[in-house]
Amino acid sequence: MRKIAWIWILFMSLPAYAQENFASISFGASLPLGNYASTGDLASDGYARTGGAIKFDAGYFPVSYLGIGGSFSFGSNYAIRDSLRNDTRTHVEEHIENLEIPDDSIQYGTGFWNYINLFIGPHFSVRPAQRLYLDFRVLGGLSIIRPPDQELVVQVDGNEIYSYASNNTLSYGGMAGAGLRYKLNDNLALKLETDYTLARSRFDYTFDFLHEVAEGVPSIESEFWVSTVEVMVGLAYAF
Repeated sequence: MRKIAWIWILFMSLPAYAQENFASISFGASLPLGNYASTGDLASDGYARTGGAIKFDAGYFPVSYLGIGGSFSFGSNYAIRDSLRNDTRTHVEEHIENLEIPDDSIQYGTGFWNYINLFIGPHFSVRPAQRLYLDFRVLGGLSIIRPPDQELVVQVDGNEIYSYASNNTLSYGGMAGAGLRYKLNDNLALKLETDYTLARSRFDYTFDFLHEVAEGVPSIESEFWVSTVEVMVGLAYAF
């Protein structure tokens, strides 16, 4: 409690420069974390690697320091193709007796993760200098997550096994972040920010047998947290 009081006193002692509402656009990297970036388990890992993101932000400040923030972002993360292919093949081999799948019998294609976040929540901003803003925010809302469009066709002895995964997930998500805005002129500011985002992904890997070569390869229900750190740079417009 004493630390909180000292922080509040520090903020209150900063120069009383007026706050400004803003809207911004930013670009940067999307860095996967935790199970989202892990490999080895189709049911609980995302096989995601570093990608990119674009973000539209806004802040409205009816009172000094505390306002309402909003964020709309789109991000993509590439899939770790070889690990995903090999683990899918292993799952098929484990459930069909005496089946070994050579590399030259596999046709495989995959894409990348896509996610869309729409968040709103409290935005705390401090203006320690005439040209500088320090921003802190904790937002929540909806996330739309789409796993890589994955297709694997195994051709063995004239028969085919077809595996695919493609399904959108709508879930609640959240974001916590910090950044700064440095004013270039009366209206424009350079904006730097780092945000941590989190949402739940659920989808299935499905296996079909085009020529009834076997039965008993179960679908895989995949579920894990899609967590990323987004490092962004952009421009903000004050109004």
